[in-house]
Amino acid sequence: MPTQTTILLALVALAALWDITQRRVPNALIAAGLLGGFALATQAGGLSGLGFSFLGAAFALLLLIGPFAMRWMGGGDVKMLMMIGAFVGHIGVLYILVVGTAIHGLLGLAMLFSSRIARSKGWKPPDTQRIPHAVGFALATGMYTQGVWLQIID
Repeated sequence: MPTQTTILLALVALAALWDITQRRVPNALIAAGLLGGFALATQAGGLSGLGFSFLGAAFALLLLIGPFAMRWMGGGDVKMLMMIGAFVGHIGVLYILVVGTAIHGLLGLAMLFSSRIARSKGWKPPDTQRIPHAVGFALATGMYTQGVWLQIID
């Protein structure tokens, strides 16, 4: 696994874990990820690589500024996808947004059904907090970096 992929997967795993436990994604982690993504892209492709990286981050912001303004997701989720975009570019951002949102929805349905099953059996259902989007984005990033997206499209 290339270094860039390893760094990205470590960053998104840490962001997702932080979001699950603390309900926020720290700005320092996002800033380090953005700078790292820009630096690695510049090292690999010069100014063209930097443009690719910047376009990915800007595209993520453009896609999620509306949902953020409507309070459908938090600022940490927007910043996390921007960080991911600095590594994978605009095409990767689009894939990760679509697949990550689908994963997020499936997780929400699983929590809803498990809560209903628990109630039907007379158990106290688990505390159903909102699932952070960071989890879906992290899983989708893992799928994207491992080439699972090719298998879905083909």
